[in-house]
This record gives sequence, C-alpha cells and structure tokens, in this order.
Amino acid sequence: MTRLKREVLQRVRTPRPEVIGLGITLLVAAVLGFVLAGQIVSPSKRVIEALMAIAVLVAAFLLPSRWSVGFLLFIMPFPQYTTIASTTVIFAFIIFAFWILRVALGYEGRPVGSGLEVPLLLVLLLLAISFVMVEDAHWRLAVSDFRVFISAVLIFYLVVNLIRTERDIHFVLNALLASFVFVATVAIVELWIPRYAHIFDVIHVKSAQASTIEGVRVGSVFGDYEMFAEYLAIFIPIHLIRVLNEKSPLKQLIWVPMLGTSIMLLLATATRGGFISMIAGMAYLVWIARRIVNYQKLLPVLITALVIFYVSSILLNQYTATASLFGRLEQTKFVSGMPDTRAQRWSEAWGRIMDSPWIGHGPYYFIGVDEKNVDHKYPHSLFLFMSHLIGIPGAIVFYWMLIKALTISYGAAKRFANRRGELAYTVVLLSSILVIFLVDEIKISFLRYDNTQHFTWTMLGLLISTSRVANRKADEMERAASEPKQGE
Repeated sequence: MTRLKREVLQRVRTPRPEVIGLGITLLVAAVLGFVLAGQIVSPSKRVIEALMAIAVLVAAFLLPSRWSVGFLLFIMPFPQYTTIASTTVIFAFIIFAFWILRVALGYEGRPVGSGLEVPLLLVLLLLAISFVMVEDAHWRLAVSDFRVFISAVLIFYLVVNLIRTERDIHFVLNALLASFVFVATVAIVELWIPRYAHIFDVIHVKSAQASTIEGVRVGSVFGDYEMFAEYLAIFIPIHLIRVLNEKSPLKQLIWVPMLGTSIMLLLATATRGGFISMIAGMAYLVWIARRIVNYQKLLPVLITALVIFYVSSILLNQYTATASLFGRLEQTKFVSGMPDTRAQRWSEAWGRIMDSPWIGHGPYYFIGVDEKNVDHKYPHSLFLFMSHLIGIPGAIVFYWMLIKALTISYGAAKRFANRRGELAYTVVLLSSILVIFLVDEIKISFLRYDNTQHFTWTMLGLLISTSRVANRKADEMERAASEPKQGE
C-alpha cells in the first residue's frame, strides 16, 4: 500500500474534530429547518413551546451564566404561565441546574455563600414542616407556592454568585433597568392612553388599572398598585445611582427622565405606604451618606426631582382620573393604633394565625369564601402573612434573616461613609433599598405574587453581593494604606 493511500485511508477513518462539528451543525440546522418550515405551514403550539424549551436549555448551557441570569432578570416582572409553572420558575430551575453543572466542570468560579444560610435554611425547614397543616383541597396549590419560593431562593443565589466585581454589579443593575423600562412603559400606556393598553395582550400582560371610589390607581404588570408602588420606590435609589455616578452631563439626560418617570408613576399609584417608605429610605440615605455627598451634583438632582414631583401632581390631577395621593394621606385615620384600611384585615388575619400559631398553615394562603361562608382576604402585612404560613416563630426567623441582611448592608455602607467614588455611591444607595422594603412590608406582602417574590429575592441578592464586593474593596484599601510606601 502506497504512502499516499495510507494517509487518505487514515483521514477517512479518523476525521478531524472540525469536520465532525461541522457535520453535526449541518445536521441540526437541517432538522430545525425542517421542523420550523412545518410550523410555518401548520403551526402547533406544543411543538413551538418544545422548540423554545430546547433553545433555552442550549443557551443556558452554552452561554456564560451572567447572560442567562441577565435574561432571567429582564423577563422576571412579566412571567408567562404554563401548566407546569410560570416561565420564571422554570427558567430559574434550569439556569441554576446548568450553573451548578458549569461549576462542576470548572467553567464557573466556586460558589460563595450569602451569610444568611442559617435563618434561610430554618425558614425552608419550617415551610416543609408546615405542609402537615395543608388541607387536602389546597395541597396542589401549596406545592406550587412552595416551588415559587424555592425558585426565588435559587435566583437569590444566582445573583449572589454572579456578582464578584463592580462590573458585575452594574451588569445586574443594567438588566433590571432594562426590565424597568418595559414595566414603566406598560404603566404609562395604561395611565395616559388606556385605549391602547390591549397591545400588551400579545405577551399576556394586560392593563392593570384599578378603579376605586377615589379614582384610578395604576398597577402595571403586577396587577397590584401597592406592589407596583413598592417596586417604584425601590427603583428610585437605583436611578439615583446612575445619575450620581454618571460623569457626563449629556448621559445624565438619559437617567433623569427615568427618575422622573418613577416619581410620576409612584404618584399615579396613590399609595400612601409606598410614598412613606420612599421617604423613610431617603431619610436613611441622607443620614448614612451625609459625609460623602457631592452637593454640587446632588442639589440639581433634588431640585429637578422636586419640580418633577410638583408638575406630575398637577398633570395627574388635571388630565387623568387617578386618585389623589395627598388626598388619601389627609384622610388617613387610625383604629386602635392601626390604619383604618388595615384594622379589619389585620384583626381577621391574626384570628386565622391563632388557629395554628406555632407551625402555621402551610405554604398556601387561602383567599375567598370558605365552607363556613367566611370571606378571607390577604392580611396586607409581611409579618402576618409569614406567621400564617409557618407560624409566629417562623416569621421571627424570617425577619431575623432580613435584619441580618440589613446589618450586612449597613456595615458595608458605613465603611464607605467617608469615601467618595462610584462604588461608595452604589453601596450606600443600595443599602437604602432594604429600609424602603421593610417599611412598606408593614402594610403589604411581597409573597402574594410570583414576580414580586422573584424581584424581592433578586434585590436581596444584589444587596448582599454588593456589600461583599464593597467590603473586599475596603479591605484592599486599608491594607494598601497600612503598607509602608516604597523608599520609607
């Protein structure tokens, strides 16, 4: 056998990897082309959903985790519901599983903890134990709600492990801001041109205005004006991060309108709790950032925000049917130390809690008319909601976790209280988010909806990981300051 013949046979028997890869790519492309062509001629919803699922699986494994998580954060406020679970829940489990696989294969860095593992594990254990109190008729719903809670915790750990540097912090913020643009657009359309709100039906996002005796209150994709108000109040510090960190006055023109939009839409929700929680967060912010504030930069922003606040109040009052926030504040009354709009709900919720105060009633919160013809409503309080689910001790453990997160955040912010710079503004402003959340959750609960749970745990993950990055940076700066300079 000639030498040339042997080489030819060897190449035929052992094709190069590039040739194999090209062959597989062509085969997959041909199969997908055939299937897609068939769907164009005769579309099938199940086949299209299966193709999308395959695309998500492939992308989740091939793309870096940061892009998968960024996509998840973008779509989080408007989940699509399937027979299994919402798309956010499904994507959270898929992306987390592939992240673990990538870590095991060495494509990702080693996992890091959050510092909240002890209370969080206790909460999960108590949720599992509380299943013994779930009624047979509610078992499927309890499992579904437990799955949502688990998916939110998975998102929390994805964010905690994604953010390792300052660049990662801004990547997550940008993903959230991109999502905010869509959420705000839905709200603006339903507020100013409600006749066009039906255009969002294509992606199953419908107008969420609520008409009350006082007037219209905007809820956007959340379908709840109170949760939308909390979302907006939390985003105001995020917009401030962008405004204060942006060095170019021209680029600030991008972020100031977004800040103004948040203020205007917060007024359009006419939600007292959201407004008061924002004021509390801003008061905390002014106190902790008093030494690093660049007043030359801050004063124009504050003046602009006040002007937007004033003008928005006038425009909403004259050209829309929204309820008046200030009118509702003036009409606030208290019954036995409780706001009049919460007194009955809180009393009823406490009565239900006392039926099983130690281990709760399980992950599902029943609302509606029961077999005794009693109409049950949401308790409008995170502590009461959690007490109903996992008992009063469980609610205390949950708040222990939140207070611990606030302590971590406050500690990081305090270390930067004397330092100006982009990271200093970021960590200090983000630390105010948890204050806003804790104040607002006195009279509402994020546990009511899938998207609010996922958003809340995302922000908690952002807060914890930003604090970790800030503490590491502060340690490096302190070590550098303590080391003797060359030549000394």
